[in-house]
Amino acid sequence: MARMPGATWRPVPNFRKGGQEEVRGLVVHIMAGTLMGTDSWFRNPASEASSHWGTGRAGELYQWVDTADRAWAQGNGNRTWLSSENEGRGGQALTEQQLDRNAEIFAWVHQTYDNVPLRRAAGPDDRGLGWHGMGGKAWGNHPDCPGPKIVAQLDEIVRRAAAIVGKKPAPGGSTGGSKPSTSTPTPARYKVTINGLPYGYGAVGDHVTRVGKALVAKGFGKHYAHGPSPTWSDADTRNYADYQKSLGLTGKAADGIPGEASLKKLLGTLPGKAPAAPANEPFPGAAFFSPGRRSPIITAMGRRLVAEGCSAYAQGPGPHFTSSDRQSYAKWQRKLGYSGTDANGIPGKTSWDRLRVPKQL
Repeated sequence: MARMPGATWRPVPNFRKGGQEEVRGLVVHIMAGTLMGTDSWFRNPASEASSHWGTGRAGELYQWVDTADRAWAQGNGNRTWLSSENEGRGGQALTEQQLDRNAEIFAWVHQTYDNVPLRRAAGPDDRGLGWHGMGGKAWGNHPDCPGPKIVAQLDEIVRRAAAIVGKKPAPGGSTGGSKPSTSTPTPARYKVTINGLPYGYGAVGDHVTRVGKALVAKGFGKHYAHGPSPTWSDADTRNYADYQKSLGLTGKAADGIPGEASLKKLLGTLPGKAPAAPANEPFPGAAFFSPGRRSPIITAMGRRLVAEGCSAYAQGPGPHFTSSDRQSYAKWQRKLGYSGTDANGIPGKTSWDRLRVPKQL
């Protein structure tokens, strides 16, 4: 068991006992609501959501899930990362009190799990302090969580955490007490948009991974510690700058931020923004799924369950919610990794959103 001293212990039912397979670091989130509202939401089994810690804007600190157990905060990242939710809305920065609480959490994680370095993580395969959006689609596709203002505060959280444990992180977030280097300037940290897609520091998407892999294939990957990821990091910028210089570019044209011509030369084509996916049916609430309920939403749900290989239907599916629907949905929950009462066949918001039931007009 691992509970952080100084955090108010408020255990919730939403977690997988003993499910934390590894701890790579701490992921920062925004609640899009209040601390007490989130606390209540995490106590609702239908929400299928939780976090290890949460902070209030005035500095309150809760721990909801023991770090030996898996919280349900960031999709595929749940198995290997711990999580910190923070009271606020998208677009807000963390308060000074929240910066301090997150630094205390991160310092404790660093001291409790000696393979977690005091640095900002470059992506989901790295270690350190991360943010929800860096995980891309595998982490639930939340590029705006916790928002650019909080992402910009991650280095400050690392600095405060290092001060707590008596270390001085070097520029770029590495641990240790070495003097700051003056020979390596900070790389460019602005973004550009090419054919509808963002490139540059903090940009997120599969197209970012594609650029990284193309750089590696052409011999420009020496700055990656763990390989390309869906989040554009300083390593991507430095590798792209090396590539630009190989083309004979200089000055700002070789600062590591793609231009249209160099990107097309690297990839052979310019990736474009994918068409918007069809709208999905919003979660109607667990009470909606009562025996005998008739709705085209239930038919659409059943068809998606069949498509996911989770059918328990002898006939159908049809518009009435039957025991076959419930058995099929339980198969879907188990496929997502739920077990016991968490796989009872009654939809919850997280599993429903991942099923992607088409919007019914």
